[in-house]
Amino acid sequence: MLTRRIAQNLTGQTAAILMVSSLAMATPAAAEPFSDLASAVNNARSGSHCPPLQADPMVARVAQMANRETNEYLSHRQPVIPFSDPMPALKTIGYAASEAKLLSGYGTSHSEAIRGLLLTGHATLPDCAYTKYGLDVAEGDGFVMTSVVLAKQ
Repeated sequence: MLTRRIAQNLTGQTAAILMVSSLAMATPAAAEPFSDLASAVNNARSGSHCPPLQADPMVARVAQMANRETNEYLSHRQPVIPFSDPMPALKTIGYAASEAKLLSGYGTSHSEAIRGLLLTGHATLPDCAYTKYGLDVAEGDGFVMTSVVLAKQ
């Protein structure tokens, strides 16, 4: 990689700045919708007296499964209606939760999909019993889907 070779020839702060800037430029654009969704969920939660939700990669896996199944269904590649209860999926992957809730949003843009998710979760997000969450953003042909799974342990 050209950036590494140049950085090896530079010293001190110049090399560090060059490496950090190359990493910043390499950040995928796809990270922004995820951070927008995470910020929106955390902002909705911050209006309550609850501690912040903790991101969990296993719970995020179930949010990804929900979006994938929904996309397959909307694309007429799966005849089965997508799941709305994340508990069976969490149990299948070995995640111990006492209760879980799937929040979903759909729209023609990321902001519409996030708004839809927040509307469906307006009563659930402030529930302090939910401590973990996972999220996913998926783009289809002209639409965006957002999913957040909240889990109680």
